[in-house]
Amino acid sequence: MKKRTANEEKLSNVVNNFIDQSGLRNKFQEQEILHNFKKIMGPFLMKKVKKSYVKNQKLYLQLSSAAFKQELVMQKTNLLEQLNSSLSKNYLKDLVLI
Repeated sequence: MKKRTANEEKLSNVVNNFIDQSGLRNKFQEQEILHNFKKIMGPFLMKKVKKSYVKNQKLYLQLSSAAFKQELVMQKTNLLEQLNSSLSKNYLKDLVLI
């Protein structure tokens, strides 16, 4: 195996630099939040979510069940903490239930 020369970089560093320079970092974080939200809720509870998206550091959820909406209102801070800890960054500021 050849040794690296001074002008070579790790592929992960090159990709991360490209993502940062092209301004896509927030989009990647938003998609990661949605993915982690689906993992936390599970398939049964995700059937109650009609639409979910992230905009302006807020997670918007359109729900089909009033009971599920009330449960999420009570668990709002806990859910935000779980989602932010999955990113290792406080990206989400609020959870908006539609």
